[in-house]
Amino acid sequence: MNIKLADWASVAEIIGAFAIVVSLYLVSSELSDGNRETRAATTQAILDSAMAFNTDILRYADVWEKVLSDEQLSDNVEKRRAIILYNAMMTLNENRYRMSKTGYMEYAEDSLQGMIDLQNYEAWRKSPGAAAHSAEFLEFVDSMRSRGNTE
Repeated sequence: MNIKLADWASVAEIIGAFAIVVSLYLVSSELSDGNRETRAATTQAILDSAMAFNTDILRYADVWEKVLSDEQLSDNVEKRRAIILYNAMMTLNENRYRMSKTGYMEYAEDSLQGMIDLQNYEAWRKSPGAAAHSAEFLEFVDSMRSRGNTE
């Protein structure tokens, strides 16, 4: 049995093609693992920020309770705290809004609509904290405010 050079070349091509398929599979597996780890780290960061926010809310639970119930705030200090807490909640909402725009997570507008319907919205909207948000997000919440007022 005499094997020609062309036969060896064909065998080498088959082995090479197989090696490429195997290496592509291994690379895609590594990418998948990396994406899963990144997604887990991002999710953990979101949960950590939510926990930090909840800690602040607990610290000023009396003010936050008044914000959520639309109760009258008693003094300027309480009003400033309410606006700061409100801004923190809106920052959390903007982050979630941005993640939904990139397809990372779904965005539930119901909780944001509840925030926008509160009387503190107008005070927050005029505050420097609101000015720090993106124009796109402010336009989005303003449109929700308009929509909520007409329903």
